[in-house]
Amino acid sequence: MALSCVAVAQRNYVPATIITSQNDSLKGFIDFRDWFVPPKEIIFKQSLADAAEKHFGPGDINGFRIGEPDIEYAVRKVSIDITKEDFSGDKEAWDRTIQDTLVFLRKLTGGTYNLYEYVDVHTRVHYIADGKNTPVQELEKVTAFVKRSSGDGIYTDNRYQKQLADLFADNPAVAKKAASVTYHEKNLTRLFVTYNVAKDPSTAVITDERKKIKYPLSFGLMGGMSFNTYDFKGPAFKFDGPSKSNSSPIGGIWLNLPFGRVARNFSGVIELMYKQSKTSSISTTGYFSRYDFRYLQLNTMIRYTYPTKTGIKPYVNVGMGNGIAIKVAQNDLANPSRPDEWQENIPGVRKHEQSLVGGIGVTIYRLGAEIRYNSGNGFSPFVGGKTAFNSLQVLAKFSF
Repeated sequence: MALSCVAVAQRNYVPATIITSQNDSLKGFIDFRDWFVPPKEIIFKQSLADAAEKHFGPGDINGFRIGEPDIEYAVRKVSIDITKEDFSGDKEAWDRTIQDTLVFLRKLTGGTYNLYEYVDVHTRVHYIADGKNTPVQELEKVTAFVKRSSGDGIYTDNRYQKQLADLFADNPAVAKKAASVTYHEKNLTRLFVTYNVAKDPSTAVITDERKKIKYPLSFGLMGGMSFNTYDFKGPAFKFDGPSKSNSSPIGGIWLNLPFGRVARNFSGVIELMYKQSKTSSISTTGYFSRYDFRYLQLNTMIRYTYPTKTGIKPYVNVGMGNGIAIKVAQNDLANPSRPDEWQENIPGVRKHEQSLVGGIGVTIYRLGAEIRYNSGNGFSPFVGGKTAFNSLQVLAKFSF
């Protein structure tokens, strides 16, 4: 839970272009938040190394474009009906609240006519249109609670349908569809694209690919070495203290799941890996203990990848591991008077090991390397005995 709060609080600078008030292009990076309600201002840097941040509101620029994903915001002065439609019945249907100001509009289509989206403070979605020779206008849809002698009820006025039919009047087929189109982004976008393609295919574009952009998951193989240390504490063990260290190979498969636009540099990592915990110890009284556990461990982590313009991307990740002992090869104890007679050392060993996992690494296109620390609670089933199994892991990764 703490990590998710930190994730939202972090800056998320992505490549972008500012359209200045003089219609010049200023390239740099914008703190992108995948805004549902459009921002009142944006935070801009010309370089990620810049310490100073610039703040731009709708009155300062003409718009901006996010390079990846491809999103464009335009600045327009438009009258928008932002009445809160709560249908409580305590407000007359004709009592409307109109906002008339400069705002950032998310551009959905471009061409002969442009379509924009705006979400007001009540999270009500509005669609706005304009064109080269057509002033900006809200496509109006009014829903209100109406009191009538025949009974109270909800009234909806789809004014936007007539507006669109008039707008597309020179294309009867599109105008006919406009007269019944629903007030929904997908349907309105399709209608505008159909008209714009028929009117001038060279200018008809969809500038917001929000519905088509995919954040592909990645997966692959990993392998490396684990350098392990072991510590036994408590009266339940014949030996109390550090045991013999060892190194062992590790390997497995991994899956990286991007969180999406809100935290586009963050992802969830799921790994299934094989590891071995093997050690031995001799007590002051001469008892010899040996342990050999083989685990399948499922790691679930949150990863932050530092944004770069190349295929070389450093990252950090942290999370938890849950290991299940699939084989107990050794859990033996030998009495110094009978060194060749082995007996079960710890009855009822716990086969579920829990770990804290964290590491730093770098992805270089399809290849990757990571240094990781894993701290597990071992196999002790005793309240009076604790095991600490810690390892420094060096991993190489390959992405398919």
